[in-house]
Amino acid sequence: MDRRNLLLLTGAAATAPALTLLLGPTEEAAATTAAPATTRLNEKLVCSIEGAVRDLREMDDSTGSASGDLTWGHGIWQSTTRVVAQAQGRGPLVERLQTAYIELSEQVGWMFFDARRHPQAQRIYHTGMRLARETATSLTTRHSTANLVASAAYQAAWLGHHNDAAALLDIAARTPELPSAVAAVIAERRIYAAGQRHDPGAVLRFRDEALLDLGSSDERTPWWATWITQGSVDAATGRAWLACDQPSRAVPFLNRRVEAASPDYPRDHLHAVLDLADTVHKCGDSDKARELLGQAEGLIGTVSSRRMAHRYEALSAAVSA
Repeated sequence: MDRRNLLLLTGAAATAPALTLLLGPTEEAAATTAAPATTRLNEKLVCSIEGAVRDLREMDDSTGSASGDLTWGHGIWQSTTRVVAQAQGRGPLVERLQTAYIELSEQVGWMFFDARRHPQAQRIYHTGMRLARETATSLTTRHSTANLVASAAYQAAWLGHHNDAAALLDIAARTPELPSAVAAVIAERRIYAAGQRHDPGAVLRFRDEALLDLGSSDERTPWWATWITQGSVDAATGRAWLACDQPSRAVPFLNRRVEAASPDYPRDHLHAVLDLADTVHKCGDSDKARELLGQAEGLIGTVSSRRMAHRYEALSAAVSA
């Protein structure tokens, strides 16, 4: 296997696909987009792809990145890649196909990220960005691309690549005419990234931005952005204060998140419990941390997430030490 397939890109190589989005389509790409379609699309095919993206999101929300779900999702992504490659041209169906593909790239990339298969996640994110660079003309497609770039930034922040995360989020935030919910999603990602790079001022600033966006809701919320709530912002804020080594500031936010966690999203519930366990342990309350880890142990069997399982094991070892 090519060694490059096992490496995660960082720096200019990691952000280059997103940076090109700021330049708009090249003349060559525009000419390709205007060419006659080589595959005749139909409503049923595009609807099937759109439905598959939503099905994957529902599966991921309820079961996490289970191996079977990930295998199926990756297969759908590969098949859709071939459909997109053969369906050059313009028109409403082509635009819907391209939007669905970018949404699919974000979803499958997230699933690989959650499975701790980071180079694969990054390659899928980058493929979606390259399509957007070549074809994205509608606002709907651009907004889906902003979400994809923000998810790539979250991965970068999770891995400690702070400059990459900040650059990607700046690019996502420049997308024109963002619906307020999408702007809130990007601000929520910026809260988390600010905490990871130990920037308390930015944590406060981006929290204010996220809450302002949530309070300015409009009727253009995409289906994939309905998850963003004040509870989500609280969770990001708590995680940010935890990352900033200010666990006492994190406690009220994470307490609220655990209390508000929905059984429909078991991975998010598990994540919140683990965050709070980590926080109270760092505040010196080992008994409470062990109690929360007991809750996490009961949740961990309900969802497949190697990312959360790894976090649980590391935290359990730290509390037991």
